[in-house]
Amino acid sequence: MGRNLNDIIHSLPAERQAKIAALSQEKMQEMIAHAATLTDFRKAVGKTQAEVARELGIQQHAVSQLEKRSDTYVSTLRRFLQSLGMTLELSVVAQNGVRIELQNFLRSQEVDADVDDSGLPASAIPPGKRKAGVSRKRAGNT
Repeated sequence: MGRNLNDIIHSLPAERQAKIAALSQEKMQEMIAHAATLTDFRKAVGKTQAEVARELGIQQHAVSQLEKRSDTYVSTLRRFLQSLGMTLELSVVAQNGVRIELQNFLRSQEVDADVDDSGLPASAIPPGKRKAGVSRKRAGNT
């Protein structure tokens, strides 16, 4: 059986391993800085859709759908980014350029209530198809 990349890297001298790790971190930060989509963020941290799905408790196809959407709930976006080890921060920028941070935009209890196990907001699923106990807490939650 062939060796994988990790086996090869671990067989190198410690100094070379450290250099590879540093270059890897640098490349990951560069990819994150230039990410324009959720797919870009996921790839930048080296996770597959299946890995993100397992962490969120949803199916892989729901991650695929989420990555393709142009509009999503803040709570869904927050959970997706948390699965990548990232934190969503919201702020408002006034016309005069003043930035106002929106802390506690959603309480953590509301985050889980707005998304069912498909990864889609409860409002996007027809009422007859929703699982019991999955409901939206606030009609205006976006």
